[in-house]
Amino acid sequence: MSKGGWSCPHSIDGICDIIKKECDPGDKGCVLYGKALFSLESSPSNEAFEKRMERKLQKIMQEKKSKTTS
Repeated sequence: MSKGGWSCPHSIDGICDIIKKECDPGDKGCVLYGKALFSLESSPSNEAFEKRMERKLQKIMQEKKSKTTS
């Protein structure tokens, strides 16, 4: 499934070489899962991406808090 300017190096004839099923960028198991926000709202990656960003923000806030209390 290549519809943009990016093509996955793990896609062989439309089949993902990692998870052994049809290539669906952002699907769980994909190298992009949770690392990219997709325009297709139903992409499983979007929820994982949001959670990842929340954890990252919490970590930054905790680090800032510990620096100010030290």
